[in-house]
Amino acid sequence: MLALIAAVAFGGSAFAERILILYENESTQPATMEIAQGITRRLVEDKRHVELYSEYLDLVRFGSDADRQRLIEYLRVKYTGRPLDALLTVGPSALRFALAERDLFAPGVPIVFGAVRGFPKDVPMPPDATGVLSRFDVKGTLELARRLQPDAKRATILTGSAPFDRSWKETARTLLGEHYAGFDIDYLDGLSLDGFKAKATALPADSVLLILTVFADAEGVSYIPRDAASRIATTSGAPVYSVYSSYFEGTVLAGHVGTFTAIGAEMAALALRLFDGGGTAPPATQKEVALIDWRQVVSRGIARDRIPEDAEILHYKPTAWEQFRLPIILGLSVIAAQALSIAALILQNQRNRRLEDVVSTQRLELAHMSRHSQVSQLSGTLAHELTQPLTSILANAEAGRKIARAGNADLGEIGEIFDDIVADNKRAGEVIAQLRSMMRKGDFSVERIDLNDAMRSTVALINAEMVARRTQVSMSPNAEPLPVQANMVQLQQVILNLILNAADAMAELPPKQRKIEIATRLGENGARQLTVSDAGPGIAPDQMAEVFKPFVSTKDNGLGLGLAISRSLVEARGGKLVFDGMATRGARAVVTLPAG
Repeated sequence: MLALIAAVAFGGSAFAERILILYENESTQPATMEIAQGITRRLVEDKRHVELYSEYLDLVRFGSDADRQRLIEYLRVKYTGRPLDALLTVGPSALRFALAERDLFAPGVPIVFGAVRGFPKDVPMPPDATGVLSRFDVKGTLELARRLQPDAKRATILTGSAPFDRSWKETARTLLGEHYAGFDIDYLDGLSLDGFKAKATALPADSVLLILTVFADAEGVSYIPRDAASRIATTSGAPVYSVYSSYFEGTVLAGHVGTFTAIGAEMAALALRLFDGGGTAPPATQKEVALIDWRQVVSRGIARDRIPEDAEILHYKPTAWEQFRLPIILGLSVIAAQALSIAALILQNQRNRRLEDVVSTQRLELAHMSRHSQVSQLSGTLAHELTQPLTSILANAEAGRKIARAGNADLGEIGEIFDDIVADNKRAGEVIAQLRSMMRKGDFSVERIDLNDAMRSTVALINAEMVARRTQVSMSPNAEPLPVQANMVQLQQVILNLILNAADAMAELPPKQRKIEIATRLGENGARQLTVSDAGPGIAPDQMAEVFKPFVSTKDNGLGLGLAISRSLVEARGGKLVFDGMATRGARAVVTLPAG
């Protein structure tokens, strides 16, 4: 039952495949840890039940024949009776060891190698061996350095004194020679770590330093290559390059590399292929990329446009534009649209203001024309209003002259004559002043006016006209003052227009029936109201709104502008002018104004 549970949990196989991984270095090497991580991650992704065994040969530090024999015996004893399904080797020394000694501890077990540049020349490769070849591309790294530093003339290749370090120097010399990619090549080795640091410090900024490996220096001190490279690169006057991805910790500028994690993942994939019966695949060459540390790009002042487009950039902090390009574009588009909308609204507002000014001017012109028409209608009345005081003044003046010539003048009587003359003169002056106001053009100031006073002064102005038309006008003022914010002349013009319209509506009635009632009162919410009622035929309900339209008139010779102008004058002061649909007889016009 436990076996069946394990089979379900680990992908359906009741028996686990066993993999032995031989690392040529110790477990603390960064490259070793990254490859182990890549192997484990790939196996976990496959959800396969695999037993992993890891051995760290540390052949760089323990490479004598006696060490080798003890290691072989240890592996033979440990894995006898524990059959293996795959043998993974990491590094060239581990591969060479497995090829030479496999039959002693893992006979017939297929080999999957990684982290090697090529096949060993002194040991034949069996057909059951495959793996991942890494170029650790020295040439590609110097070509990348040429692109990043186009003005650099010299390149220094630094290696340590361990056997692996010396083999790296020979490989580099074979690949590069004395000149490559426009660089004069120098080879730096045979020094202590302090010696390397001193030499690196003296390098000019317009040169290149390529650090390969330093497993040991000339004094025999062993190092983890990444740590040695970091300590040297920290003091370097020249930008530092590497062929190992594990060196990129902030001190290396760039390199043409393949990651050790990817090597481990590819090795695990080849092992899984063997388990699935896919056989031994031909060795694969690891994919490499231009790896660049952005911190060093900034520190060394490398131009951004020199970085290859396909490069992988470490520790790069994208700009706000790069991170949020689409939202920024959309935001700017919205802002631009809003700006255009605001500009359009401003232009429209300016246009509306100009139109309002034009309409206001035209309204004032029409109001003036209407007043002119009203004055023309009242010309006989106004002439009568002027004739009466002038005639009285003339009569009083002649009477005073006769009394003065008589010789026995009564001073009291003469004083009364002069009082009459003054009163008649004031009356004539008021008529003339009112006439001038009615004829004046232009805008009018707004002031606080009592609606009762406006009613009384208008009725006084038109009284003679109503007498001539044999029409009775009665007033019902409110008991309390009704202040409004208006212009007296314009308000009189409205009242005058309503009175004349009422009189015209009753022209066909007998004189005794011609009655106009004008009243002021306090309306709802404190509004002030003035009503003008007549006894005429009234207005049909469907015509009560039509009569306020321009050029709509019930008179044969009317222009149809009086009511339209009157309503516009009232509305300009925040009020309303309507006909009361509830009137039982005739028509009743209602002027409503806000409290002033």
